[in-house]
This record gives sequence, C-alpha cells and structure tokens, in this order.
Amino acid sequence: MKKITIFHQIIAPYRIDFFNELSHNYDCSIHLFGRNLKNQKFEYKNILAQLHFQPDYIVKEELGLIKWMKSIWKTLSDEKPQIVIVGEYGLSTFLTVIHRFFTKSNYKIVNICDDSYNMVSEDNYFTLRHKYAQKLAVPYMDEIVNVEPRTAEWYQDKYKKGVFFPIICDDKIAAGRQNKVLPISEEYVKKYSLEGKKVLLFVGRLVALKNLAFAIEGFVKASIPGSVFVIVGDGEEMENLKKMSENCQNIIFTGRLEGDNLYAWYNIASVLTLPSYQEAFGAVTNEALVAGCNALVSKDAGSNCLIDNGENGYIIDPNDMCDYISKLVMTMNGTLPVNLPLTVRKSLMPKSFADYFSVVKNRMDCLLKS
Repeated sequence: MKKITIFHQIIAPYRIDFFNELSHNYDCSIHLFGRNLKNQKFEYKNILAQLHFQPDYIVKEELGLIKWMKSIWKTLSDEKPQIVIVGEYGLSTFLTVIHRFFTKSNYKIVNICDDSYNMVSEDNYFTLRHKYAQKLAVPYMDEIVNVEPRTAEWYQDKYKKGVFFPIICDDKIAAGRQNKVLPISEEYVKKYSLEGKKVLLFVGRLVALKNLAFAIEGFVKASIPGSVFVIVGDGEEMENLKKMSENCQNIIFTGRLEGDNLYAWYNIASVLTLPSYQEAFGAVTNEALVAGCNALVSKDAGSNCLIDNGENGYIIDPNDMCDYISKLVMTMNGTLPVNLPLTVRKSLMPKSFADYFSVVKNRMDCLLKS
C-alpha cells in the first residue's frame, strides 16, 4: 500500500469521512496540530470515536515552536512518504517544501485548500497573510484539492493544478445518523410545537459575516403562514439578533448545538439558509441536503456548488432582499409541513460521497505513479 503522510490542524466533524476514506485506501499516518479548534470547541471524544485510525499529535503550544518544527522535519525524514498532504498555506506547508528541497526527497505535496471562488476571483481573502502565502506556496505544490469546482478551474487556469472535492459527509453514514436521531427530532417537534409548521433553519456562528440579520429581516417580511425560523448557534451577535427578533414569536434561538442534538434539526427543517457574505465553504449545506432539507445558499459561499437551482434550493444574493424573499417563499411553499411520526428523507445531494471521492483518488493514484 502506498505511503501518505498527512499534516492537518484538527479533524472537524465535517472532515471525518474524508480522512477515514483516505485511511481505507492508503497507508496513511495522520498528524494533527491541535486537539480542538481555537474558535469552535467540538466534543472531541465524539470525533475520536468515529475515526478509523489513530491520529498522532504534534501540537505547537505543547512543544514550543522549535521542537514543533523539528518534529515535523523528523516525521518527514522517518516516514519517507510518497505523498504529503498539507492543509492550507501555514508554516507547516512551507516547512514541508523546505524539507523536500534540502533532503532532495521526491515526494509529492498535495494541499487541501478551502478557498471559495469568491475569495480567489474577487481577491476577497480573510487575511492578507493568507493571500500572499497562497501566491508563494502554490508553485511548489503538486496538486491542490479545492472545495468548489469554480475554484479548481481558477487554479487550473492559473497554476495548472486543482481538483474538486467538496466538504461533505458520506451519505450512507449520514442516513444512518439521521435515523438514529429521529427520537430527538420528535422531542424537538413536541417541545417547540412544530407539528404542522414549516421550519427555516440556520446553523452556524452568530457573527457579522454570517449575515443573519439579513435572513431574519427577510423571514419577517416574507410572512409565510405557519413558518418558524430556528437559529442554532452562538456568538457575539446573539444579543443584537435577539433584540431584533423580540417582536416576532416564531423565531427560536437554541444556542450552540453539535452532534446528535444538531443533526436532529435537519430531520425537521424544510429549508436551511446560509446567507453569508463571505464563507469559504459552509459544511452545513451538505449536512442539510443529505438529510433531505432544501437550502438557500449565498453566491459568496463555496457550498453553493452543491445547489441545483429549483431542484434542491437556490443560490441567493446576500445583498438583495427582494431576491432572497422571493426564493425563500418559493422554496418554503414547495415543501411539506412537519408531521409526526418523522421519517428519514431522501438525500438531495447532486452526487454521492463515493462519486466525489473517486475523483480525488484517481488524481492521487496518478501522482503515486508519476
């Protein structure tokens, strides 16, 4: 089996199936640089229980910068990989490039990059540091795994590299998960008196970039009979959004949820909304679609690549209220209200996880042969 060394920050819930599939297909050693995200705290025990491999940890905060760098260098020297997979354009990526040069190794470097098309085509990066690190690092990469097809095309045009794999979960695993949480879903329906209602759902951090005030205003103005807006998440905008919604009885704030308590909402929701005006991808889009929930996704979010307008939702303009209301009304009117007992719905994803992964695997196999 071919040897692959992987360096990644952490494994978030929406990356579990991807890394598991890599471990099934290749002899992988997976090294993580953190034990949780700095800005989002996941129940990491739940994540570890789903992994089909044992990750190794090389944590800068625990080792200190110099020992951390030495550990990465030693790992590359000891493992003698044929491919090294890195994440984004941080220090570890540049260290891998330097190691390959000075040791005269011939391994290939594959970068997993979450940039959306909006970010690369309109120069709309989160930070200038990311922008310039990308320009410096990409020429030394052998392949870039992009989360949006237009981004992969942009990379192909500019650098002659770029393959598309979105941030998605395995649809077969997801179906089992949604079936498992049906009792929780039904508890929510009873707790919030949702039977006979149509539910609009938002899942994410309550921060300005998510443009949730826009979504709340649109929901109120649309005034769809029998509709409820459920907002799952927490963040600095919470109090402002609650004040904005205090005169609307059919807006529910649940606070931050994860795991089963989050997935249970996807069995209930008619439509997910992701109106962000800057979003690298947006894994919640896949989580909703795979559970049979339609989605309204910003044109500036990478996950709009999963939307087939009129079939599983619509791509919306996060600055055009009339456009948003029109598509919200059309989508909500095209769905059925919540009825008990609940059942697991058919996935609305345009392709299966296996179909998407086969493209990455084919490219990896080509690199291994070259």
